[in-house]
Amino acid sequence: MTVPASWMPSAKMSRVHIHWTGGGHRANATDKKAYHILIESDGNLIRGVRSIKANEPGSGMARASHTLNANSGAIGVSMCCMANSKESPFNAGTAPMTKVQWDTMVEVVAELAKRYGIPVTPQTILTHAEIQPNLGIKQKNKWDVVRLAFDSSVQGHRPVGDRMRREIAAVLDGMASAPTPTGSALPADMKPPRFRVVGVRPSTLNLRDAPNGVKKGALTENTVVEKLSESDGWWQIRTPGGFVGWVFSSFLKPE
Repeated sequence: MTVPASWMPSAKMSRVHIHWTGGGHRANATDKKAYHILIESDGNLIRGVRSIKANEPGSGMARASHTLNANSGAIGVSMCCMANSKESPFNAGTAPMTKVQWDTMVEVVAELAKRYGIPVTPQTILTHAEIQPNLGIKQKNKWDVVRLAFDSSVQGHRPVGDRMRREIAAVLDGMASAPTPTGSALPADMKPPRFRVVGVRPSTLNLRDAPNGVKKGALTENTVVEKLSESDGWWQIRTPGGFVGWVFSSFLKPE
């Protein structure tokens, strides 16, 4: 799945919010006004009428209003599904979320995270149901996404959100390790900036699985890496071998 480059203009974005429309399996005119990218039941992508650029802080443009009081700097991605559904007792309604939609959403959000340098954390990539508990921004009883119609074993905003982020992180790892096809060079504004590891000799720089997380490797002096995102002084980087992880930024200097 590839999100067209024209759908991802240069903009300062800090979060991705994942929704379902609460309607049928096809995007309608109302859906297109509310979200930036919609995913139909067969995985088909539909572009909303509002540009992602419109939700950049201070853009002055009419935003896609996908989340109550939380649209600034946030990209809205929605799966077209769950018409006539009910949270408790759970009923997936007449247009249940499909596994294809979920898998496509994961790939789309991974591409957006890579394009806009958004780290995969519960505060930056989250479902609508997580907005209130994770960000403290009150919502109106939103329960998208707390149940998966194709997997009844996962229930609740936290388990669903954690599963989603694990799958997105796995896609990002795969994107990092995959070779770039001939003739498909990224536009200049989409290429990750490059940095060199400096100041760690004779030791090494720890590569971790999350900001201040578990060590998963080490980088030697003068290793050149690509910066993907940042969070509180920690940078998510890609190594020459294609591995993705987090390092403390003070040991990275522009290439």
